[in-house]
Amino acid sequence: MKEVRDYLKLYKVVDLKRLAKTIGVKGYSKLKKDDLIKEIEAAQKSPEAAHYAYCYIDSRSFDAWRKLSEDKTDNRFRLEDVFGLYIMGYAFEIEEDEGTFFLSDAVRQLYKEVNTEENYEERLEVQRRLNLVRASLHLYGIVSFDQLIHLFKKYYNEVISADELIAFLDGSPYEINVNRDRREIVIDDMNEEQYLMVRKLQGSRDYYEPEFAKFIKFSDPNFIDESSAHETLREFVEREIPGNTEELHPSYIHLLQLIMSGKQREDIKNYLVSEGVQFDSADEENAFFDNIGGIVENTRHFKYRGFKERELKTKTVVKEEKVGRNDPCPCGSGRKYKKCCGK
Repeated sequence: MKEVRDYLKLYKVVDLKRLAKTIGVKGYSKLKKDDLIKEIEAAQKSPEAAHYAYCYIDSRSFDAWRKLSEDKTDNRFRLEDVFGLYIMGYAFEIEEDEGTFFLSDAVRQLYKEVNTEENYEERLEVQRRLNLVRASLHLYGIVSFDQLIHLFKKYYNEVISADELIAFLDGSPYEINVNRDRREIVIDDMNEEQYLMVRKLQGSRDYYEPEFAKFIKFSDPNFIDESSAHETLREFVEREIPGNTEELHPSYIHLLQLIMSGKQREDIKNYLVSEGVQFDSADEENAFFDNIGGIVENTRHFKYRGFKERELKTKTVVKEEKVGRNDPCPCGSGRKYKKCCGK
């Protein structure tokens, strides 16, 4: 297997500079490619960079790092399993096995050096904050500073100022679009045209704020607040498209994206044909498309600030199950709620 520097040589200079900034290389903006690679290699082996990664990387990346350091897993991962380490320059794609990533030997050893009780406490605090920000972005798309400050107080009983919030977001290795002039954050894959459309539709509408146990689930980008219509679609995909459940999830997500982006019936049929699906009768086809109306009404929208269209029509408030003080905390820390997010 190649050395880390050989993989870094495949990076563009702009990507090397972004990586250098993330891991704290000083004076990176003036360095040429070879010097950038040298400084990045050195920084990656430092306790400071490892501590930063330990606190900020997502849970899946953290679990992969821990298991590898304990020799409980092979050094072969999917990108989604090591994404946090990938953006830190600790994970690389295996050239002869596209889509498979490995962790460098240096990071494997560094885990044991930074895995202390004190650092773990710090990680829990960072992740609590990051998860609230992620959940907000996945629900609302565009979130004002005032709303974030309100949510920190509501869910964590934490008082945080706008300056403290900005400093925390700026310290994250993840792409979080912070607009200081508009005093808001915006989900990373929203372009300006989409922003203007969504912001206009949001207007001064209230934000959807469920009980904490429900809210924090949205920190997972793969979480879908499924209705019976969503379940019907998922069952259709699992029944009609070849493959196991894990392999079929992207097909389910793609169908949802086609539906929610307003694609025409023919476009959706063409996608199904490309996946080998043919309707046996007009009744079967009509039933499939009739179900789409239920999906549209029961999907949470950025333009509604997290509400479903159906909730706005009926003006009903769904009471979520509250977390008991002695229940496991929904954030996943393993602690009781009263000793974690319910302090």
